Amino acid sequence: MARLDRHQYLMHIGYDGSRFFGVVPQRHGPTVASALRARLELATDQRAGALNFTARTDRGVWAEQNFATCWFLPPFDPVAFELEVERPRDDGLFNVKAERTGFHTHARNVGAGKWYRYRVRTDGAVDDRCWAVSRPLDMASIVALASAFVGTHDFRAYRFKCGAPDTRKTLSRVEVQPFEGGFDVHIEGDGFLRQMVRKLVSVMVLVGLGEYELDRAIHLLESAADKGTPKAAPPEGLTLMAIRRAQT
Repeated sequence: MARLDRHQYLMHIGYDGSRFFGVVPQRHGPTVASALRARLELATDQRAGALNFTARTDRGVWAEQNFATCWFLPPFDPVAFELEVERPRDDGLFNVKAERTGFHTHARNVGAGKWYRYRVRTDGAVDDRCWAVSRPLDMASIVALASAFVGTHDFRAYRFKCGAPDTRKTLSRVEVQPFEGGFDVHIEGDGFLRQMVRKLVSVMVLVGLGEYELDRAIHLLESAADKGTPKAAPPEGLTLMAIRRAQT
């Protein structure tokens, strides 16, 4: 039976994806979970209970905002804990904030949607947070495909090794924003399949390069095809920008 005197927290975190092998614990390298657990335990001298994350980003993917929930047992000093856990450290985490929350708050239920940004550079500039594409792109075709992705669709062709039973997702925004030297793709939706954003961007770029047909990409979407999309875009160009909080 759960103890009613425990201290429940919603942790806000950002992280440098280049330093981690994804979020969840792995045998072969550091993860966001291991870095956050170490920070929590340095601040409390006790193991965080039930550490869970809202978004499970892959290896190399950055985040400006993700959430995690955990709890601690008495004796516990909330003020001292919050000051210590939010202190900047060289551990790959940033924008760390500890928010005291309700007893039943769980990381998997606090998010009602996510906003991702994917960066593509076309000018050859050195940027370790982008997909560098050196050939000219047909931006009109890329924008047309971006518009086709908006709405509710079955995105089963736009996933990789994903066992999610519900492959219908609603995207409220797929927007291409040019900047000098490249462009960003902003994608917002109520849910995402594994590698879905990177698959969407990969097809958009290949359509822009003339290596993949626009009509074929749209057909895969409209027909709910189980496969047919090319390899996902590289992870380093992807950043989880924010998670929209569920109404409580």
